Amino acid sequence: MRVAASDLKPFVVGGAVALACFVVSLWFFGDDETDRKAHDSVATDEAASKNGPQKADAIRSPAIAYAVPAGPKPAPFSEYHVGALRSGDSLSTSTLRLGMTAKDVDDVVAALKPVFDFRKAQPGQTYEFWRDPAGELSRFRYSADEETTVVAFRGSDGAWAGFLEPVNVVTATVTVAGEVKGSLYLSMEAQGERPWLTLTLVDMFSWDIDFFTETHEGDAFRILVEKRFKGDRFLGYGRVLGAEYARVDGAKHRAFRYELLNGSIGYYDEQGKALEKAFLKSPIKFASITSRYGLRKHPILKYVRAHKGVDYAAPRGTAIWAMGDGVVSRAGWAGGYGRLVAIRHANGLETRYAHLSGFGPGIRSGVRVRQKQTIGYLGMSGLATGPHLHFEVLRGGRHTNPLTVAAPPAPPIPAAEKARFAQAIAPIVERLDAPATRVTAALAP
Repeated sequence: MRVAASDLKPFVVGGAVALACFVVSLWFFGDDETDRKAHDSVATDEAASKNGPQKADAIRSPAIAYAVPAGPKPAPFSEYHVGALRSGDSLSTSTLRLGMTAKDVDDVVAALKPVFDFRKAQPGQTYEFWRDPAGELSRFRYSADEETTVVAFRGSDGAWAGFLEPVNVVTATVTVAGEVKGSLYLSMEAQGERPWLTLTLVDMFSWDIDFFTETHEGDAFRILVEKRFKGDRFLGYGRVLGAEYARVDGAKHRAFRYELLNGSIGYYDEQGKALEKAFLKSPIKFASITSRYGLRKHPILKYVRAHKGVDYAAPRGTAIWAMGDGVVSRAGWAGGYGRLVAIRHANGLETRYAHLSGFGPGIRSGVRVRQKQTIGYLGMSGLATGPHLHFEVLRGGRHTNPLTVAAPPAPPIPAAEKARFAQAIAPIVERLDAPATRVTAALAP
């Protein structure tokens, strides 16, 4: 398809946030006949995918405003292309379809290497490029997301340069608050929040609260979190600075993000005790207990015998966490247990995870694992009537009730940092104690 160059209006890319901008305008402002002779082109990725790079109607490339580093001015341009990465594409395969050469790609990747790693390129990310009147690549712009756009250009001296395009993003610290009605997930969703925030809250308190067995209608939550906005559009969350979960039985849990002088970051309560412990409360983020530790009638064998663990029901394929740091002592088929992973921990503890549908990446006997690492996926292998996890804890080789295992906490705030910690969390405590308000993008950072 051919489009008259005069039909494409000039546009501005980049923002008013740039301290120094320059405007590059096209040379070709002749009549239609001149435009037809210019053979300037636009090729879309869609057209190229069907027929290879397509010559479109002669167009006059848009004038563009960029904030760029000091140095030689970019070369003029006259031909403009736009495309997007598809599933399975690399930058090279996508841009070659639109007529860029291997050398063009090498020049762009080298110019942008200090600000962007194209090995992290994802399907759906978009790009634009421009050619000069001689047909040589003169400019390339790549948008990874709404906050990350990079630009490479060839200067008048022939050298390539690249930079991160400034984006006007506002970060606001806001309080999200509500009561549990139905489930924590649905209650957070009712507040207009995304699943990420729910899962982060669960992670923060996962050493103290099992959110499937210990949550009740009327429990209250408050979260102090950073939100990023571009104009009036919400882009995503930043750091969770503090949170509170108050249960209807009167128990209250609070967490405060704090960076120690040695650079490590963790969550602590108001007294400076670490929330992190040697063992989690549950090996699954969201699951319900269907059978507890003790005597029961076996659902398949049909006689009463000791149930030496706890059964958790969740959808097939749900990720199973390692309850704590340790070494895998067994990973394989174990009779009625089906696929089983056993982990040795410190202090003579061992955990077992049975009826798995499969094992986590790299899980095998002798491998060291970290707390919250995925060691398998929920299933119904072995003697099982439906998808569930059978979880056991042994201390000194003897079974014990997984729901009553007490785990020592991580080290608290060092005495030398107590005053610094108290000062750091004081404004967070004040915000958690204050009435919550609705948040809009207009809030100052």
